Amino acid sequence: MDSKKLQMIFSQNLKNARNLAGLSQMKLAEAANLSVGYICDLESGRRWGTPETFSRLADALNINAFELLLPEPKDAQKLSELKKNRELSARIADALRKNLSSAISKAVSDSFKSL
Repeated sequence: MDSKKLQMIFSQNLKNARNLAGLSQMKLAEAANLSVGYICDLESGRRWGTPETFSRLADALNINAFELLLPEPKDAQKLSELKKNRELSARIADALRKNLSSAISKAVSDSFKSL
């Protein structure tokens, strides 16, 4: 696959993921700490993102960064499976964040009790 085609896939996936998340370009830009103009350029294919940009966008969209480069599945079953996997990944990530936050709070609290 040539780089131009990959960039087109990225641009379309970014726009689709943003729309699925219910975010405007402005809200995505704020969440990813990027400029609105940059988001617009990425979605239109005028610019390419860096690995750091991919990571920021994926975090803001609550998806895995590699999903921004996946070609769209051709059939409905694969699309349905992909959506289920995205939802499951999001739930797992949420649970991990909550458990980690709780564990950190408990460790900090316990360390102050021992002082």
